[in-house]
Parts: sequence; structure tokens; C-alpha cells
Amino acid sequence: MRTWFRVSALLVAFLLVTAVPVFSAGQQEEALDLQPFDPDREYTISIGTYGLEEEYQRVAETDEFQEKFPNVTLEFESADFDGHHERLTTVIAAGEPTNHIESVEIEYIAQFVEGGGLTDLAQEPFNGFEAGDDLADFAMANATTTDGQLVAMPVDIAPAVLFYREELVEEAGVTEEEIQNISDWDDFLEIAEAVTRDTTGDGETDQFALPTAGEVADVPLHGAKGGWFDDEGNPLAPRDDYIEALELVQEVREAGVDADLGAWSEQWVQSFSDGTVAMTTNGAWFGGALQTWIAPDVEDWRVARLPEYASMGGTFLAIPEEVPDDEKLAAWEVLKYLTTSENAQLTVFEMGDVFPALTTVYDDPIMTEEVDYYGGQRVREIYSEVALEHPDLEASQYDATIAGIWGTTVTSVIEGDLTVEEAYEQAVEQILATM
Repeated sequence: MRTWFRVSALLVAFLLVTAVPVFSAGQQEEALDLQPFDPDREYTISIGTYGLEEEYQRVAETDEFQEKFPNVTLEFESADFDGHHERLTTVIAAGEPTNHIESVEIEYIAQFVEGGGLTDLAQEPFNGFEAGDDLADFAMANATTTDGQLVAMPVDIAPAVLFYREELVEEAGVTEEEIQNISDWDDFLEIAEAVTRDTTGDGETDQFALPTAGEVADVPLHGAKGGWFDDEGNPLAPRDDYIEALELVQEVREAGVDADLGAWSEQWVQSFSDGTVAMTTNGAWFGGALQTWIAPDVEDWRVARLPEYASMGGTFLAIPEEVPDDEKLAAWEVLKYLTTSENAQLTVFEMGDVFPALTTVYDDPIMTEEVDYYGGQRVREIYSEVALEHPDLEASQYDATIAGIWGTTVTSVIEGDLTVEEAYEQAVEQILATM
């Protein structure tokens, strides 16, 4: 689901989660004296969500689910995005009861990777890596600790693409061939400069390429969901990768091609329908938002590939340690079904338009269908390509803190408070001080 900079919230939540003691090997073994899933016992499995509860309920109503789990009833505890994660962070830190299954957005996964509080699904009897063999590799890596624990399973992912207004781009003199074949960031900036213009002739720029410069900062870093260290443990390395990302956002701002709109502000939302912006970089989930409530009546939105493979969003399902041992394997069976069943993945996708984490469904005919909203474009083929080619990013216990520092670093460059070099060096110093 949606992802954006939540620097202060991430830092606070990280401090809470890392207060949870990590289980030792002996404690973990003791906790795994679990009762098998009993097909003759009635179970009520609760799922904490920040959306998709209707889609999961629809899965539970399908014939396949009913045949497989006639003794399972699903219940949901739903809240908005921030409320859900604030609750989850608080109850796990306090060791209080949770839902059997909890949804965790990718921005928050790093807080739990090394902090503890979530069941290791890699170990027996879960064997999560084997069960998730067909899930997107990069998403599985996002939930894996440095010592091989698997704290959650991806249920939906958000391959990053360029959404653009075809009519606005063509009016600016950019051809479809050019925008569909962006090979590097120089191409991207050239197109961005072309579509940023004064459309009324009053001397004022009223159409911008992007809503904000910051949205491109993580694309060269493949979404920046891990991978902050090199093989020798140096943060923000290789150095050149991070310098190039900061130079990109600086170039976007200095070129004047972004409207400098606050993310999720009223102006930001309106910009996608009123012609203020002609393009935006975001995850596949954003296409669903465009169609359903942001710009449902705009008929010229299209999709193109970005110069890098990246992801911007995604949801994981986890089983907290506090779930009773006699119910953990029942929760696991439901979690495993939601993440690895083609029926479940396609049902949720068709209802909620969130992109499946299960790669075997990419061969389903629905993935090659022409999508009316995008003028008949086969956008899901593009999403699939990004998901399959996306590199793995190793997670660490410092990722949540680093993400917060990186967000501040990007802002300092955009606002001109620091040079790229100064911002980078300051970020490295802050990370090392934290470590």
C-alpha cells in the first residue's frame, strides 16, 4: 500500500520496537512447542489491517477457501494507516495481546526485522522460505534479517513506474516513443523540462512535470527499503549511488520541474486531475488510487518504465510472538493461504487493485488484459517486469533510523540548505553515531 516519508513517526516507532527484547535460541525453541492446526476445531482468526479487509473477507467467502478452511472464521481490526501502525508498534513493545495476523507496510518492516516481537516464519514448522518460494524475491528479502529470520510474508507489492498524462505530454512535444523508452535520468530530465511550461501564456509556469522533487530520491536506490550498507558494513555505500540520488533531486529542483506540493495535501491530490502535474513516480498501488478517487474522470493517464527498477510500497503479513501457541499454526495456515494461493492473490488484486506478491499469477490472462483507464494499455505487464527484475536489498536493524536520516538529508538538498557532498557526509556521521 502507500508509502511516503514519515520521518518522525518512523524514528519514534523504531525506538519503541527496538525496546522489545530479542528472543534467544532457547527461548525461541521453547516458544515453538506449538499445537498443530486441527481441522476439527473451530478457529476465529483475527487480522489487523489498514485496508483490504473487504478483499480478505471476499477470499474467505470463495469456494476454495471454504473447502480448505470450513472451520475458520476471519475477523478484522481495521484502522487508518497511521493508527494501525501506531497500535501495532505500541502493543508489541509492551508485550500486549495482538491480532493473530498483523499487516505491516513496507516502511515499517525494518523496525521489526531485528527488533523482535514477530514470529520467525523461517523456522520449523513454518518453513516460510519454502512456502514463499514463488513470492517476489526482493519482497522476501525485505522481511529477512541478517541472520536469516523471516519476520513476515509479502502479500502485495508496489513496483515503481512513471505515471504520465498522455495528452499533456504530447502537447508539450514529447512523443509516446520517447516517454516509453526512457533509458537514463538524463532522458527523464529532458522530458520533465519539456512538459514543465506556461500553458496560458501569462508568463507563469502552470504545468509541472512532478508534484515534488523528493519523490524521485529513492528510485535510483531501488526504493530504499534496505541495502543501506555495503559488504564491509559501511553505511550509505557504495558512495556514488547515494551521491547520484542526491544529485538527481537537486537537478529536479534546480530545473524548476516540480510543483513543490506537500504529499497528500489537497493541492497535491488535485494536481493529478487539474493539469498541474503531467507525471509522477509511484508504486503500482497508486494506479488504483488514480482510478477510484484521485482522478477517476481523467482519461489520459498512462504508464511507462523508469530508468531504475524500484518499489514504492507493499504490505506484509506477520504473526506476533504474543499469539497463543495453540493458535499460531492456524494463523500460519491462513497467512500462508493469503500470500501463496493464486485464488487469494487474484481475488484481492481484482477487488483492490493492489499488485500480487505471488509471481506465478503473472502468467494469468488478467495480467495481459488491456486496461480501459489507461487507454487500453497493458500496464500489468510493466508491473510484472519490474517485480521480477527488482534487485534484493538486505535488511538490517538500523534501516528504520537510516530511512529517517535519509529523508532529512534529501530535504536538506532540495531546500538548498546543504550541498550534496555536505548532506551525504552529515548523513553518514549521523548513522555512525547512532550505530
